[in-house]
Amino acid sequence: MRAKLFVTWVVLGLTLHALGQDYTYTQYDKAMLMLNPSSAGNFDGFERFTSQQRNQWVGAATRFNTSFAAGEFTWKKNGFDNQSYLGMGLHAVRDVGGDARFGNNQVAATLAGHLVVSKKSKVSAGIQTSYTNRSGNFSDLLFYSQWNGSTFDPSIATNEPNQVAKFNFVDAAAGISYTFSSASSRVSKRDQRYLNVGLFAQHIAKPRLRYNDITFDRLQPKWGAHVEGEISLGNSFGLALKSLQMLQGKHYLGRYGAFLKVLFKPSASITRFKNDSYLSVGSYMSSSGTLSPCFLVDMGGLQFGFNYDIELGKISRAYRSSLEFSVSYSFTKKSLFKNSKIK
Repeated sequence: MRAKLFVTWVVLGLTLHALGQDYTYTQYDKAMLMLNPSSAGNFDGFERFTSQQRNQWVGAATRFNTSFAAGEFTWKKNGFDNQSYLGMGLHAVRDVGGDARFGNNQVAATLAGHLVVSKKSKVSAGIQTSYTNRSGNFSDLLFYSQWNGSTFDPSIATNEPNQVAKFNFVDAAAGISYTFSSASSRVSKRDQRYLNVGLFAQHIAKPRLRYNDITFDRLQPKWGAHVEGEISLGNSFGLALKSLQMLQGKHYLGRYGAFLKVLFKPSASITRFKNDSYLSVGSYMSSSGTLSPCFLVDMGGLQFGFNYDIELGKISRAYRSSLEFSVSYSFTKKSLFKNSKIK
Protein backbone atom coordinates (compact mmCIF):
# COMPACT_ATOMS: atom_id res chain seq x y z
CA MET A 1 0.00 0.00 0.00
CA ARG A 2 2.81 2.43 0.83
CA ALA A 3 4.48 1.69 -2.49
CA LYS A 4 1.24 2.29 -4.33
CA LEU A 5 0.66 5.55 -2.48
CA PHE A 6 4.21 6.64 -3.28
CA VAL A 7 3.67 5.98 -6.99
CA THR A 8 0.40 7.90 -6.85
CA TRP A 9 2.14 10.94 -5.37
CA VAL A 10 4.96 10.72 -7.92
CA VAL A 11 2.46 10.77 -10.78
CA LEU A 12 0.58 13.56 -9.08
CA GLY A 13 3.78 15.52 -8.63
CA LEU A 14 4.56 15.28 -12.34
CA THR A 15 1.04 16.43 -13.12
CA LEU A 16 1.18 19.35 -10.70
CA HIS A 17 4.53 20.50 -12.05
CA ALA A 18 2.58 21.91 -14.98
CA LEU A 19 0.58 23.94 -12.47
CA GLY A 20 3.84 25.57 -11.47
CA GLN A 21 3.41 27.46 -14.73
CA ASP A 22 0.75 30.05 -15.54
CA TYR A 23 -2.38 30.04 -17.62
CA THR A 24 -2.96 32.83 -20.11
CA TYR A 25 -5.76 33.98 -22.38
CA THR A 26 -5.57 34.05 -26.16
CA GLN A 27 -7.10 37.54 -26.03
CA TYR A 28 -4.36 38.53 -23.60
CA ASP A 29 -4.80 42.25 -24.30
CA LYS A 30 -8.35 42.10 -22.92
CA ALA A 31 -7.07 40.85 -19.54
CA MET A 32 -3.91 42.93 -19.13
CA LEU A 33 -4.41 43.19 -15.36
CA MET A 34 -3.31 39.54 -15.22
CA LEU A 35 -0.01 40.46 -16.87
CA ASN A 36 1.14 44.05 -16.55
CA PRO A 37 0.05 46.04 -13.46
CA SER A 38 0.85 49.32 -15.23
CA SER A 39 -2.21 48.73 -17.45
CA ALA A 40 -4.66 49.59 -14.64
CA GLY A 41 -6.54 52.65 -15.83
CA ASN A 42 -4.77 52.80 -19.21
CA PHE A 43 -7.82 52.70 -21.46
CA ASP A 44 -10.29 55.03 -23.14
CA GLY A 45 -12.61 56.09 -20.34
CA PHE A 46 -12.88 56.63 -16.61
CA GLU A 47 -14.05 53.21 -15.38
CA ARG A 48 -14.08 49.81 -17.07
CA PHE A 49 -15.59 46.45 -16.15
CA THR A 50 -14.40 43.29 -17.90
CA SER A 51 -15.34 39.62 -17.95
CA GLN A 52 -13.58 36.82 -19.82
CA GLN A 53 -14.25 33.09 -20.07
CA ARG A 54 -12.07 30.37 -21.59
CA ASN A 55 -13.21 26.77 -22.20
CA GLN A 56 -10.02 24.83 -22.83
CA TRP A 57 -9.98 21.81 -25.12
CA VAL A 58 -13.65 21.58 -26.02
CA GLY A 59 -14.71 17.99 -26.59
CA ALA A 60 -12.32 16.51 -24.02
CA ALA A 61 -13.72 14.01 -21.55
CA THR A 62 -13.31 16.57 -18.76
CA ARG A 63 -13.49 20.35 -18.43
CA PHE A 64 -10.78 22.99 -18.18
CA ASN A 65 -12.28 26.43 -17.49
CA THR A 66 -10.72 29.80 -16.69
CA SER A 67 -12.90 32.75 -15.64
CA PHE A 68 -11.77 36.35 -15.19
CA ALA A 69 -13.63 39.40 -13.86
CA ALA A 70 -12.16 42.87 -13.29
CA GLY A 71 -13.02 46.44 -12.44
CA GLU A 72 -10.73 49.39 -13.21
CA PHE A 73 -11.02 52.91 -11.85
CA THR A 74 -9.18 56.21 -12.31
CA TRP A 75 -8.45 59.23 -10.14
CA LYS A 76 -7.63 62.72 -11.46
CA LYS A 77 -8.16 61.62 -15.07
CA ASN A 78 -9.82 64.29 -17.18
CA GLY A 79 -11.97 64.07 -20.28
CA PHE A 80 -9.09 64.55 -22.72
CA ASP A 81 -6.56 62.27 -20.99
CA ASN A 82 -3.97 65.08 -21.03
CA GLN A 83 -3.01 65.17 -17.34
CA SER A 84 -1.30 62.66 -15.08
CA TYR A 85 -3.56 60.39 -13.02
CA LEU A 86 -3.79 57.20 -10.96
CA GLY A 87 -5.33 53.91 -12.05
CA MET A 88 -6.66 51.21 -9.73
CA GLY A 89 -7.78 47.70 -10.49
CA LEU A 90 -9.43 44.76 -8.76
CA HIS A 91 -9.70 41.39 -10.43
CA ALA A 92 -10.60 37.78 -9.64
CA VAL A 93 -9.61 34.60 -11.47
CA ARG A 94 -10.92 31.07 -11.15
CA ASP A 95 -8.97 28.40 -13.01
CA VAL A 96 -10.13 24.78 -12.59
CA GLY A 97 -9.47 21.72 -14.73
CA GLY A 98 -9.66 17.94 -14.86
CA ASP A 99 -11.70 15.40 -12.94
CA ALA A 100 -9.65 16.16 -9.84
CA ARG A 101 -10.65 19.85 -10.07
CA PHE A 102 -7.06 21.05 -9.74
CA GLY A 103 -6.87 24.79 -9.89
CA ASN A 104 -6.92 28.05 -8.02
CA ASN A 105 -9.02 31.00 -6.96
CA GLN A 106 -7.26 34.35 -6.95
CA VAL A 107 -8.09 37.93 -6.04
CA ALA A 108 -5.71 40.81 -6.77
CA ALA A 109 -5.44 44.56 -6.26
CA THR A 110 -3.43 46.84 -8.57
CA LEU A 111 -2.24 50.44 -8.35
CA ALA A 112 -0.71 52.29 -11.30
CA GLY A 113 0.54 55.80 -11.95
CA HIS A 114 0.28 57.39 -15.41
CA LEU A 115 2.59 60.30 -16.11
CA VAL A 116 1.68 62.39 -19.17
CA VAL A 117 4.98 63.40 -20.81
CA SER A 118 3.57 65.07 -23.94
CA LYS A 119 0.26 65.77 -25.68
CA LYS A 120 0.29 62.31 -27.21
CA SER A 121 2.28 60.06 -24.86
CA LYS A 122 2.50 58.86 -21.28
CA VAL A 123 4.67 56.60 -19.14
CA SER A 124 3.04 54.20 -16.67
CA ALA A 125 4.24 52.08 -13.75
CA GLY A 126 2.25 49.73 -11.55
CA ILE A 127 2.42 47.25 -8.69
CA GLN A 128 0.10 44.42 -7.76
CA THR A 129 -0.50 42.12 -4.82
CA SER A 130 -2.62 38.98 -4.94
CA TYR A 131 -4.01 36.25 -2.70
CA THR A 132 -4.41 32.75 -4.15
CA ASN A 133 -6.00 29.53 -2.92
CA ARG A 134 -5.07 26.26 -4.63
CA SER A 135 -6.73 22.90 -4.15
CA GLY A 136 -7.80 19.62 -5.73
CA ASN A 137 -10.20 16.75 -5.08
CA PHE A 138 -9.54 13.03 -5.71
CA SER A 139 -13.10 11.86 -5.00
CA ASP A 140 -14.04 11.69 -8.71
CA LEU A 141 -10.84 9.89 -9.79
CA LEU A 142 -10.57 6.18 -10.56
CA PHE A 143 -7.54 4.10 -9.47
CA TYR A 144 -6.17 0.79 -10.72
CA SER A 145 -7.20 -0.81 -7.44
CA GLN A 146 -10.84 -0.28 -8.56
CA TRP A 147 -10.43 -2.51 -11.63
CA ASN A 148 -12.63 -5.57 -11.09
CA GLY A 149 -11.32 -7.54 -14.04
CA SER A 150 -13.65 -6.13 -16.68
CA THR A 151 -14.30 -2.51 -15.75
CA PHE A 152 -13.57 0.18 -13.17
CA ASP A 153 -15.91 -0.06 -10.19
CA PRO A 154 -16.19 3.22 -8.22
CA SER A 155 -17.73 1.36 -5.28
CA ILE A 156 -14.44 -0.44 -4.55
CA ALA A 157 -12.52 1.30 -1.79
CA THR A 158 -9.18 2.77 -2.92
CA ASN A 159 -7.67 3.55 0.50
CA GLU A 160 -6.24 6.66 -1.16
CA PRO A 161 -6.60 10.20 0.21
CA ASN A 162 -9.55 12.09 -1.31
CA GLN A 163 -8.09 15.55 -1.00
CA VAL A 164 -4.99 17.24 -2.26
CA ALA A 165 -3.68 19.61 0.41
CA LYS A 166 -5.24 23.05 0.19
CA PHE A 167 -2.94 25.99 0.61
CA ASN A 168 -2.84 29.75 0.17
CA PHE A 169 -0.14 32.20 -0.78
CA VAL A 170 0.41 35.92 -1.27
CA ASP A 171 2.22 37.11 -4.39
CA ALA A 172 3.43 40.32 -6.04
CA ALA A 173 3.94 41.73 -9.55
CA ALA A 174 5.20 44.93 -11.16
CA GLY A 175 5.27 46.48 -14.61
CA ILE A 176 6.03 49.55 -16.70
CA SER A 177 4.72 50.73 -20.06
CA TYR A 178 4.82 53.53 -22.61
CA THR A 179 1.76 54.64 -24.59
CA PHE A 180 1.57 56.87 -27.65
CA SER A 181 -1.72 57.88 -29.26
CA SER A 182 -2.30 60.47 -31.98
CA ALA A 183 -6.08 60.48 -31.45
CA SER A 184 -7.31 63.93 -30.49
CA SER A 185 -10.09 62.51 -28.29
CA ARG A 186 -11.39 59.17 -27.12
CA VAL A 187 -14.61 59.68 -29.10
CA SER A 188 -13.11 59.45 -32.59
CA LYS A 189 -10.19 57.16 -33.44
CA ARG A 190 -10.04 57.73 -37.18
CA ASP A 191 -6.59 58.58 -38.53
CA GLN A 192 -5.15 57.22 -35.30
CA ARG A 193 -1.63 55.99 -34.73
CA TYR A 194 -1.29 54.04 -31.50
CA LEU A 195 1.55 52.24 -29.75
CA ASN A 196 1.72 50.58 -26.34
CA VAL A 197 4.94 48.89 -25.15
CA GLY A 198 5.30 47.21 -21.77
CA LEU A 199 7.57 45.12 -19.55
CA PHE A 200 6.38 43.16 -16.53
CA ALA A 201 7.38 40.65 -13.86
CA GLN A 202 4.93 38.27 -12.19
CA HIS A 203 5.40 36.00 -9.14
CA ILE A 204 8.24 38.07 -7.74
CA ALA A 205 7.88 36.30 -4.39
CA LYS A 206 8.28 32.80 -5.95
CA PRO A 207 5.47 31.38 -3.76
CA ARG A 208 5.74 27.81 -2.52
CA LEU A 209 3.23 25.28 -3.91
CA ARG A 210 2.78 22.52 -1.37
CA TYR A 211 0.19 19.97 -2.49
CA ASN A 212 1.26 17.28 -0.02
CA ASP A 213 3.58 16.58 2.90
CA ILE A 214 6.18 14.85 0.74
CA THR A 215 7.35 17.51 -1.68
CA PHE A 216 6.76 21.05 -2.83
CA ASP A 217 7.29 23.16 -5.91
CA ARG A 218 7.70 26.88 -6.46
CA LEU A 219 5.84 29.11 -8.86
CA GLN A 220 8.63 30.48 -11.00
CA PRO A 221 8.84 34.23 -11.78
CA LYS A 222 7.36 35.15 -15.12
CA TRP A 223 9.08 37.82 -17.20
CA GLY A 224 7.30 39.35 -20.14
CA ALA A 225 7.11 42.04 -22.78
CA HIS A 226 4.23 43.11 -24.98
CA VAL A 227 3.63 45.48 -27.89
CA GLU A 228 0.28 46.62 -29.29
CA GLY A 229 0.15 48.95 -32.28
CA GLU A 230 -2.43 50.42 -34.61
CA ILE A 231 -2.28 52.49 -37.79
CA SER A 232 -5.02 54.02 -39.89
CA LEU A 233 -5.56 52.80 -43.46
CA GLY A 234 -7.89 55.61 -44.40
CA ASN A 235 -11.13 56.90 -42.96
CA SER A 236 -12.79 53.50 -42.63
CA PHE A 237 -10.01 50.96 -42.08
CA GLY A 238 -7.19 50.31 -39.66
CA LEU A 239 -4.54 47.66 -38.98
CA ALA A 240 -3.87 46.44 -35.44
CA LEU A 241 -0.82 44.30 -34.56
CA LYS A 242 -0.12 42.66 -31.18
CA SER A 243 2.69 40.62 -29.64
CA LEU A 244 3.27 39.05 -26.21
CA GLN A 245 6.49 37.32 -25.15
CA MET A 246 6.72 35.45 -21.84
CA LEU A 247 9.43 33.40 -20.12
CA GLN A 248 8.69 31.43 -16.94
CA GLY A 249 11.36 29.04 -15.72
CA LYS A 250 12.34 27.00 -18.76
CA HIS A 251 9.04 27.64 -20.48
CA TYR A 252 8.58 30.20 -23.25
CA LEU A 253 5.37 31.36 -24.90
CA GLY A 254 4.95 33.85 -27.71
CA ARG A 255 1.57 35.13 -28.77
CA TYR A 256 0.86 37.27 -31.83
CA GLY A 257 -2.17 38.95 -33.37
CA ALA A 258 -3.08 40.76 -36.58
CA PHE A 259 -6.47 42.40 -37.20
CA LEU A 260 -8.18 44.48 -39.85
CA LYS A 261 -10.43 47.11 -38.26
CA VAL A 262 -13.49 48.27 -40.21
CA LEU A 263 -15.42 51.37 -39.16
CA PHE A 264 -19.16 50.72 -39.40
CA LYS A 265 -20.51 53.65 -37.37
CA PRO A 266 -18.65 56.98 -37.17
CA SER A 267 -18.74 59.28 -34.15
CA ALA A 268 -20.73 62.48 -33.98
CA SER A 269 -18.15 65.07 -34.98
CA ILE A 270 -20.05 68.05 -33.52
CA THR A 271 -21.87 66.85 -30.39
CA ARG A 272 -19.24 64.17 -29.57
CA PHE A 273 -21.85 62.12 -27.73
CA LYS A 274 -21.27 59.02 -29.88
CA ASN A 275 -18.10 56.96 -30.24
CA ASP A 276 -16.66 55.36 -33.33
CA SER A 277 -17.79 51.73 -33.71
CA TYR A 278 -15.52 49.10 -35.26
CA LEU A 279 -15.52 45.48 -36.31
CA SER A 280 -12.10 43.80 -36.10
CA VAL A 281 -11.43 40.52 -37.90
CA GLY A 282 -8.17 38.60 -37.73
CA SER A 283 -6.34 35.96 -35.78
CA TYR A 284 -4.07 35.31 -32.84
CA MET A 285 -1.22 32.81 -33.14
CA SER A 286 1.10 31.25 -30.58
CA SER A 287 4.59 29.76 -30.56
CA SER A 288 3.10 26.49 -29.25
CA GLY A 289 1.30 25.94 -32.56
CA THR A 290 -2.15 27.44 -32.02
CA LEU A 291 -4.12 29.37 -34.62
CA SER A 292 -7.01 31.42 -33.19
CA PRO A 293 -9.41 33.09 -35.65
CA CYS A 294 -11.07 35.96 -33.80
CA PHE A 295 -13.53 38.79 -34.24
CA LEU A 296 -13.95 41.82 -31.99
CA VAL A 297 -16.81 44.32 -31.92
CA ASP A 298 -15.99 47.75 -30.45
CA MET A 299 -19.05 49.96 -29.99
CA GLY A 300 -17.17 52.66 -28.10
CA GLY A 301 -18.10 51.84 -24.53
CA LEU A 302 -19.13 48.22 -25.11
CA GLN A 303 -16.67 45.69 -26.50
CA PHE A 304 -17.17 41.99 -27.27
CA GLY A 305 -14.65 39.41 -28.49
CA PHE A 306 -14.73 35.75 -29.50
CA ASN A 307 -11.98 33.40 -30.66
CA TYR A 308 -11.77 29.73 -31.58
CA ASP A 309 -8.40 28.09 -30.93
CA ILE A 310 -7.23 25.39 -33.33
CA GLU A 311 -4.34 23.28 -32.05
CA LEU A 312 -1.79 22.53 -34.76
CA GLY A 313 1.09 21.20 -32.63
CA LYS A 314 1.70 17.82 -31.03
CA ILE A 315 -1.08 18.35 -28.48
CA SER A 316 -3.60 18.20 -31.35
CA ARG A 317 -3.31 14.41 -31.21
CA ALA A 318 -5.36 14.57 -28.00
CA TYR A 319 -6.97 18.04 -27.90
CA ARG A 320 -7.96 20.11 -30.89
CA SER A 321 -9.90 23.24 -29.97
CA SER A 322 -10.79 25.82 -27.31
CA LEU A 323 -13.30 28.66 -27.02
CA GLU A 324 -12.88 32.08 -25.48
CA PHE A 325 -15.22 35.01 -24.92
CA SER A 326 -14.58 38.52 -23.63
CA VAL A 327 -16.89 41.42 -22.86
CA SER A 328 -16.16 44.83 -21.35
CA TYR A 329 -17.89 48.13 -20.78
CA SER A 330 -16.12 51.47 -20.33
CA PHE A 331 -17.62 54.72 -19.13
CA THR A 332 -16.15 56.94 -21.82
CA LYS A 333 -18.29 60.08 -21.51
CA LYS A 334 -18.66 60.61 -17.77
CA SER A 335 -17.21 59.05 -14.63
CA LEU A 336 -19.45 57.01 -12.35
CA PHE A 337 -18.00 58.55 -9.19
CA LYS A 338 -16.93 62.10 -10.05
CA ASN A 339 -17.73 65.05 -12.26
CA SER A 340 -15.08 64.33 -14.91
CA LYS A 341 -16.64 64.05 -18.35
CA ILE A 342 -16.15 64.66 -22.06
CA LYS A 343 -17.03 68.28 -22.84
